[in-house]
Amino acid sequence: MIQHRIPVRVPKFLIERLDENLLLYHPGLTKTIQLNQTAAIVWDLCDGERSTQGIVEVLSQLFPDAAAELGLDVEMTLQRLADEGAVEFK
Repeated sequence: MIQHRIPVRVPKFLIERLDENLLLYHPGLTKTIQLNQTAAIVWDLCDGERSTQGIVEVLSQLFPDAAAELGLDVEMTLQRLADEGAVEFK
């Protein structure tokens, strides 16, 4: 895991919350991305202030029983968001 990367949400995505899921829609790319509850929290935490490790730490507090797996899960979620064009790293 690359702990020092700082993810930032790409602007212009429209957000719609459906129950515990989040839909991201980018009108210019005509792309929709569906995120489950945990991935939606990761998206929300991509504020340009927290590193990847900082996001893992927040999630570890929210989901202490899953703390051991969160590093890999966060990294995979961030990579998916980056591949979809929804997150960039600074």
